[in-house]
Amino acid sequence: MITNFFSKHKLNYKKKLGSLFTDGAPAMLGKTSGFTALIKKEIPDIIIIHCFLHRHALASKTLPMDLKEIMTTAVKVVNFIRSRALHHRLFKVLCQEMGAEHEVLLYYTEVRWLSRGQVMKRLYEFREEISYFLIERQSSLSKFFDNIEFIHGLAYLSDIFSHLNEVNTSIQGREVSIMNAAETISSFVNKIPLWKRRLQSDNLVNFPTIEHELSKKNIILSSSIKTQICEHLDKLENSFNDYFISTYSKTDIWLRNPFVVDINSIDDSDLVKYELIDLRSKE
Repeated sequence: MITNFFSKHKLNYKKKLGSLFTDGAPAMLGKTSGFTALIKKEIPDIIIIHCFLHRHALASKTLPMDLKEIMTTAVKVVNFIRSRALHHRLFKVLCQEMGAEHEVLLYYTEVRWLSRGQVMKRLYEFREEISYFLIERQSSLSKFFDNIEFIHGLAYLSDIFSHLNEVNTSIQGREVSIMNAAETISSFVNKIPLWKRRLQSDNLVNFPTIEHELSKKNIILSSSIKTQICEHLDKLENSFNDYFISTYSKTDIWLRNPFVVDINSIDDSDLVKYELIDLRSKE
């Protein structure tokens, strides 16, 4: 099928195709019948580049058990309110009466994983209205909004997914090259150890939602949530290193600045080396 397609359009893909950019779909990545596997049979040396956004989504799925349970509960709360038209209307009226900044909860979806950050933020902002509403509806979910660890965990999820969303949006767009994206990811990963050290010293400047929650009630972050956050930051750093840094940190460095790269570090068989020597001779 692949050969027929390129033949039909008179494209000599075996000579012209040097790399292939994929998303995470099974049809693309299947080991035997996936598109990349079929292409590799025809072009063994082709370079396969996996979608940055999909890698980012995979790397972000590193929540420890307790934080994952908080996420699951948060989704249940949203679904309880949004899945019933009557509940949704009553909740909107309640928010209007209480003078809430927002009146609508956002749906959570695994497919659009970016929605996590938006949902967690909105859920935290609505926490008082939601608690009151769940008590009125006699829902067992109301107990979580009296649990300080749940609220602290929710605040952290709001903050960390806001950071992840910021990274995600900055690596999108027509003007963003793979090198720009790699630099953004590298910067994010290098900040994580600093966040962790600050957190351990009770400096929450990088987690403004938690900081606001604690300062408002003049309390400290619960030790169990702090441990969970540190564990998550460690996993997040390792996951991003596995998915990105090892692959892109040393890739085509000469493209960033051809005048500082060590020419001897480029393989003699690479045609780029010959052209790079010419380029540097003209500086």
